[in-house]
Amino acid sequence: HIPVEPSRPFLYLPSSWYGELAVPPPRRSMAPGLRFPPAFALVQLAVTLLAVLPRHVVPDLAGDRDALLALRTAVGNHLKWDRSVSPCQGWQGVSCSPGPNQRVVELRLVAKSLSGQIPVGTVGNLTALQTLSLRFNAISGPIPADIGGCAELRWLYLKGNRFDGDIPESFFSLALLKKTDLSENRLTGGVSSEFNKLGNLATLNLEGNNLNGALPSGLDLPKLTQFNVSYNGQIDGPVPASLAGLPASAFLGTALCGGPLAACPNSDSEAHKSRKLTLGAIVGIIIAALVVLIIILSICVLIFSRRRRAAAGRSTEAAADVHEGTDPITVTVAMTGRDAVKRSHSPPGSPLIGDGKKLVFLGSAPERPYDLETMLRASAEVLGKGVHGTTYRATLDGGEPVLAIKRLRDVHLPEREFRDRVVALGALRHDNLPGLRAYFYSKEEKLLVFDFVGAGSLSSLLHGSSFDHTHLGFAFFRPRVHGRHV
Repeated sequence: HIPVEPSRPFLYLPSSWYGELAVPPPRRSMAPGLRFPPAFALVQLAVTLLAVLPRHVVPDLAGDRDALLALRTAVGNHLKWDRSVSPCQGWQGVSCSPGPNQRVVELRLVAKSLSGQIPVGTVGNLTALQTLSLRFNAISGPIPADIGGCAELRWLYLKGNRFDGDIPESFFSLALLKKTDLSENRLTGGVSSEFNKLGNLATLNLEGNNLNGALPSGLDLPKLTQFNVSYNGQIDGPVPASLAGLPASAFLGTALCGGPLAACPNSDSEAHKSRKLTLGAIVGIIIAALVVLIIILSICVLIFSRRRRAAAGRSTEAAADVHEGTDPITVTVAMTGRDAVKRSHSPPGSPLIGDGKKLVFLGSAPERPYDLETMLRASAEVLGKGVHGTTYRATLDGGEPVLAIKRLRDVHLPEREFRDRVVALGALRHDNLPGLRAYFYSKEEKLLVFDFVGAGSLSSLLHGSSFDHTHLGFAFFRPRVHGRHV
């Protein structure tokens, strides 16, 4: 409020405002303010307001650059980002929008040995970001609380890190989000009904965390096609009706029931029924179950024998090349777990064993399908050699995924025994064990495919080695398959 004397066409600037202008108030005889012509007083008022009001920063490429440099300082000082040029000009993993008003829209730092915590004011300040992929690093701590600042985010991939704590509240303001992969971290808390705010979400992968509690009964994501909460051992209760049509593989290693899983027990009803069963009825049920079990085992042995004979007579071929415009890649999957069953994503009629010696995936198909031929075309570098073979780091076309491939040497096992041991290894889950994803078996070649863990070797962590694996000479991964080099 600026007081105006009705008898004079002048404005008076209150004495309390002079402190904001850093000048002493002039001497005058009248109160409460200094007498100025109206135009001059308005100029003084504008200067004062600019000094007092908070500054509002308009997001631009310079702000994106500062946020990226702060992120590098926190988790990846080894990243070779040149401060003298724009982030849009050759910064590894950074992509910008076209046009004169460029902004950072993609940040892909997959398996770049990032470690530490992401502070507030880094990723959350990339307000034009549409894709964020930090998979297979060693980033720890909570997901940044200001992740909701990335209002344009569509694709979020944080798989294979060490994020912990609850999913932050601001995450549920990402209304444009389509795909989210938070698997294989250490996230806690429950699966919130706040996910209903993400109406565009088509993929939600929360596998391999420490989540607990029941899934929300009112969970409703109309565009959801892929969902996985496997290996969160403390998630229990019934599968919501909206998720009942998903395969049982989406809920492995949990205490859930209903939907594609076994029916949820009704304790009172079951107890009432059990009291009605007589001893004779119980004995009869046991005998009938044994007879059925013997019949089933006999049929399985007969089928297995026929398949082995048929497989011995068929020649094997390498997996088909996959290029743009050709048939989609089909993969073979071996399920793991106590009630493991084998299923195939290949065309009907192709068995798991002896079907052309394809790459066999454990647990579930990969997010981006690839086959043996795709893997053989990948560029590879030697990570190390041991008693049982050589380990390579292989990067598939397009830069993702990054795999660690163990080429076994002097391993002489029948195919069935080899498969059983590999499936048992694939079922092991521990923070310090890389995930076994697939295997290949033939008489000439045996391969194990693991997730690549980019946090450095045990030797470098123990001895503080500054060795940079990017200086290793690249080789081509050329195993011997079916008696010939590929």
